[in-house]
Amino acid sequence: MEPAQKTKDAKEYEQVFQQYLEICNQAIEKNRDKFPYTEIWGARFKELKDETTLHAIVYDDRPKVAFMLRLTPDMKIEIVEKKPVPTADEWPFTYQYLKRVVDNPQEYIANPAKLEWGWLKTIFGAA
Repeated sequence: MEPAQKTKDAKEYEQVFQQYLEICNQAIEKNRDKFPYTEIWGARFKELKDETTLHAIVYDDRPKVAFMLRLTPDMKIEIVEKKPVPTADEWPFTYQYLKRVVDNPQEYIANPAKLEWGWLKTIFGAA
C-alpha cells in the first residue's frame, strides 16, 4: 500500500473512532438520569480511584490506530493521545462495529444498551 493511502486510511479509522466516542458521550448525557444508567454509571464512577485511563485499538484485518482514553469527572470519554500500534493491553474495536454505530447514531444514543460497553470494564472493573 502506498504511504498516501496508508495515511488516508489511518485518518479515516481515527475519525470513525472519534465519532463513535461522541455517540457514546451523547448516549451517556441523554440517558444520565434514566434507570438503570444513573445507578450503573454513578455507582461505578464513585468506585474509581486515580486510574481513569485505558487503551483502545481499532482494527480491521490488522491493528489500524490506537488511543489512550480517559473518563472525565463529568462522565465524558475523551482521547488523551494517539498511540503507536499495537500494544498488548488495548481493547479491540472492529471497524465494522464502529461504522455501524456511526452510521446509525440515534439508534445507539436512544438505546445505549446496544453499545458495547465492555471496554469500560478495564476502568470500572467487573460488573
